Amino acid sequence: MLVGPTTNDIIQIVTSAAADIEVSGSLIAISTASPPVVDGSVTRPIVLASITTATTTALLTGAASLIKRLMEACLRNNHGSTSCDVTIQRTDGTNTDTVLKVTLLAGESLVYNGAGSWLHYDSNGGLYPSVGNAATQAEMEAGTATNKYVTPLGVNWHPGVCKAWAKHLVTATVPQMTVSWNVTSVTDSGVSRVSPVIATDFSSANYAVTVTAEAATTTYSATTTCLIAVIRNATQAAGGFTIDLLEIDIGQATDPSAWHWMAFGDQ
Repeated sequence: MLVGPTTNDIIQIVTSAAADIEVSGSLIAISTASPPVVDGSVTRPIVLASITTATTTALLTGAASLIKRLMEACLRNNHGSTSCDVTIQRTDGTNTDTVLKVTLLAGESLVYNGAGSWLHYDSNGGLYPSVGNAATQAEMEAGTATNKYVTPLGVNWHPGVCKAWAKHLVTATVPQMTVSWNVTSVTDSGVSRVSPVIATDFSSANYAVTVTAEAATTTYSATTTCLIAVIRNATQAAGGFTIDLLEIDIGQATDPSAWHWMAFGDQ
C-alpha cells in the first residue's frame, strides 16, 4: 500500500470500541527525485501507542517529496474481552475510501503481508477462511456443491439434517422440556396428547416427523402393550404439530413415560 508525497495522504485505522489495539509494522520511503533515493535504511519500523478508544489513528502518513510504502503491519486486539471493529481506510485529505473492515475479537490479529493481502487470525493464530467460500442457504439446500465449506449455521440448511427434535419426560401427567433442539415449548393437550412448538418454523406443513414413546412400565400385560404414537390428523403446521398415543390392543388413551420425536424438512 502506497501513500503519496503530501501530509494529506494517509492510511488510517478506525476503531469502534475502547479495546486495546496494538499496532506495529514497517515501511519503505523513496524520494520523488530523479533518480529516486531510498530514505535512510531500506525499511523503517512502525510502532504506535496502543489504541484504547473509539477513534481514528494514522497508520502511515505521507511526507513531502517522499513516496511511502507499507511493507507489513500487524494490528492485534490485546484486550481480554472486548471486541472491536477495525476499519482500514485511505484518504488524500478530500476523499476517503474504505480498504476493509474486520471485527477483531479479544486476542485476534489483522496482518498486512506486504503483498496486497490483509489476513485475519483468531486468538490461537489460526487463519480465518474466506467468507466468500462459505456455502449459502441455497447451496446447502441443493446439496451438490463440492467447493464450499460449511458454517455451523449452514449445517442446519441441509435437507438431510434434523431441523428440530425433543425428548419430553412426563412428570405427574405433564410433559417437560427435558432436552430439545429448535423447540420453544411443549403443551399438554390432554391424556396421551402433546403439542410441541417449533422455534424456527418450517417453510410449510410439508415436513416429515418421526415419533415414538417410552412405555411407563416394563411389566407388560394385555392392557399395557402395543403402544403406538401417531401424528394427530390435520394438526401439522409449519410451527408445530400434535402427537397422539394409543394402546392399540384396546384403543385406550394413555400417557407414556416420555415422548421422543424429530422432524426433517425445509425451513
